[in-house]
Amino acid sequence: MSADSTVDQLDDFVSLERGEIDRRIFADEELFERELDLIFGRAWNFLCHESQIPKAGDFFETPIGRDNVLTVRQRDGGIKALLNTCAHRGNAVCRAEEGNTKAFMCTYHGWTYDLAGNLVGVPNIDSYYKGELDKSKHGMRKVAQLDSYHGFVFATMDPTAPPLTEFLGAAGRMSIDLIAARNVEVLPGIQKFVIDCNWKFAVDNTFDFYHAQITHMSAMSIISGTQDGASDSGGATDSAGQDLNVPAAGSSGLEEIAVIAEYGHAIAGPTASAIASPFVDESWRERPEVQELLGPVGVRVGGHPNIFPNAWISTSGPQVSLRIPISPNKTEVWWFTFADKDATPEQRAKSLWFTNHGFGPAGLFEQEDGENWAQSTLQVHGPGSQQVPQLLSMDLARGKVIKEHDLARIEGTSNEHAQLWLYHSWVQWMKGLGWAALREATTPPDVL
Repeated sequence: MSADSTVDQLDDFVSLERGEIDRRIFADEELFERELDLIFGRAWNFLCHESQIPKAGDFFETPIGRDNVLTVRQRDGGIKALLNTCAHRGNAVCRAEEGNTKAFMCTYHGWTYDLAGNLVGVPNIDSYYKGELDKSKHGMRKVAQLDSYHGFVFATMDPTAPPLTEFLGAAGRMSIDLIAARNVEVLPGIQKFVIDCNWKFAVDNTFDFYHAQITHMSAMSIISGTQDGASDSGGATDSAGQDLNVPAAGSSGLEEIAVIAEYGHAIAGPTASAIASPFVDESWRERPEVQELLGPVGVRVGGHPNIFPNAWISTSGPQVSLRIPISPNKTEVWWFTFADKDATPEQRAKSLWFTNHGFGPAGLFEQEDGENWAQSTLQVHGPGSQQVPQLLSMDLARGKVIKEHDLARIEGTSNEHAQLWLYHSWVQWMKGLGWAALREATTPPDVL
């Protein structure tokens, strides 16, 4: 598929009218390279939380597409984000994924950079360069723009991108506020693992609560204690004998809410009250300041927001996951786990138990999800299977979009509106539209 034909076919890959997705978007190498350039190379990408770099010299490395970015706390308390590549011969100047340092030194030729990325040391500079090397012109390259929202640090490689708060919009800001409304910090140890799947499968599953009653039948039975060790009441108990039954999210008729937004941000899933769990304390939602911050829609949201392209916010953990594209059929998954510093020891222990056993490489849910994503990716490479469109037509053309509180939402039961909106927005990004045109093309309609 040539680059020209790829551009020409973009509108044919996703049909809002039929609710169909061309499976080639999960397999094509040229489309994947275009994603890295036009999506990850332009969007605001989540880097880290400020609690991960509290002291001067603290750093954390995160990929943006194929670029590796070091987010570094400066001596004046500010933050800079630098590409982890030496200005001399391109070697990485830092081999650690996180830590604390006074400077960065390339292990190839010893070029050394300060915390701001300025070149401060070149071995034998006078004898080798005869005084002709201007160190001020050869510092580490910075990201185009860097900003944070309520402690969540983002960067973009596009100098023309809109400000972060504008990019996030009401839906994106509310998504972050669902964690930031609590007094949180990131716990040490980011879980990282690779699944043989296209990154978009791992993203659109964020909005899919139709699968839970089938895919997670085993996980739910283990967590709710219906296997060996169950209590007489049919559910597991904690050490104090408290019932730990967890409702099966995604069950038929469960009240759901889908929020769709400009640039492709979306939220979908059961309301907070519908997925109440003894493992997760939701009392923070009742605080007046939280209700004012989140608004009447935000306090009800209990699903999994996704900040386009690949930052999944799990509100119940709370956790943040990145789905990092490696190739068309390989994705690295990261999980950042947050702890509420105001939680009681019992609440904290239950929350950690749930996050460790829910998602991540040892998570019951993600092991089951990962099998689906890998199999779905495997099948798109078959020439016959590739011709079968993916179907996202649940409740199609019956999703009345309610526009109020600066949000566009759809009320109902299980649906596929948010997934379909993700792929519609994906097409607009892949066209390489200017920012004004991109926002207009991804503004939600009145019916979806």
